[in-house]
Amino acid sequence: MAIQAHRRTRRLGNSLPVHRIAVIYCTPKIALAAGREDEKEADSDTIEIGHTIQRLLTDYGRQVDLIDLDPSCIADLKAYDWVFNLTESIYGYPLEEYEIAEQMEKLGIHFTGSGSQALRGCIDKAATKFELLRNGIPTPAFAVFQPGEPVFNWLDYPLMVKPIHEDGSIGITADSVVWNAAELETQVQKVHEFYSQAALVEQYIDGRDISASILGNGAEAEVLPLSDIIYPDYASTRFLTFDSKWKPETAEFQISTARCPCQVEPEIETLIKTLALRAYRVMGCQDYARVDFRLKGDLPYVLEVNPNPCINPQESAFTSACKEAGLNYPEMIVNILRVSIRDRMKLSHDTDRWHDDHQNGPYQARGSDSPGPAAG
Repeated sequence: MAIQAHRRTRRLGNSLPVHRIAVIYCTPKIALAAGREDEKEADSDTIEIGHTIQRLLTDYGRQVDLIDLDPSCIADLKAYDWVFNLTESIYGYPLEEYEIAEQMEKLGIHFTGSGSQALRGCIDKAATKFELLRNGIPTPAFAVFQPGEPVFNWLDYPLMVKPIHEDGSIGITADSVVWNAAELETQVQKVHEFYSQAALVEQYIDGRDISASILGNGAEAEVLPLSDIIYPDYASTRFLTFDSKWKPETAEFQISTARCPCQVEPEIETLIKTLALRAYRVMGCQDYARVDFRLKGDLPYVLEVNPNPCINPQESAFTSACKEAGLNYPEMIVNILRVSIRDRMKLSHDTDRWHDDHQNGPYQARGSDSPGPAAG
């Protein structure tokens, strides 16, 4: 069975109609501010993912370069057939994630994942929520407080306070859920002073954390098996913080457990998947994304839409969902590339026909039974 799975993965990898691939990521170009040093945990995770993807695609005979992207050298990416985009909006990097995508689009550079419009919309949590509500997709009630504005609350406590433009749970701690006006004022001011951006304040939904991962585009977009986070009964913090995502030495990390598939009633599962796919399309996501929910009783609320989500081989919700759907990690990476190529190049039928004619790969003789990847 292991050899058959390896051969299947090899054939899929060899079917890619591109040869020269850049895997790009970004790292801070200035020193991190005092107190934000821990964010290097998320940065190093992306670098390791990049190395893994580089090794995998190189094994399939592709020429693959791993690039810590210099913002002044984006045009150099025109030398590649395709770009696997792992860049993020991170503190200390001069360009936002959507600005990198925007420049690649202007230069005609093909890349995986969502385009600049979706990235720009989703990094702004309030803009996402406005768009969801406009399309009848439930999301917790919210308010936005800009730096310098008075904190005037009309929502019912408890409330969740988070930076409006961060991802990866950056800025979310055990104190982010507040129960009164004094705590709200304190947390909003922390966001303003520490992250220099608006604070998103939303109704805290006391329920289950459930994620819906999506792979594909158009009518072929598919919601993968749902995943959730399990907290023990004694846990005082029952939501994902930065520590519970990124710091294995912390109690918050150690007591929260990811599970895929999650256990949910069939009709609720159908509802969540329907809402996830609607949110994916409403926000203009492409190739792959993750939609995060809070489920209270039988009512799911969309918290965030995450284009280009974390694809860590061991721990990410997206990777776990792909595995549960029958895709091993190499197959997942190759499928992200394939759906990207099919969508951008409008070659759905041609790519399928090309794949049928090259089952053993373009760099390997027909009829070979070698279990290893094709040589470059």
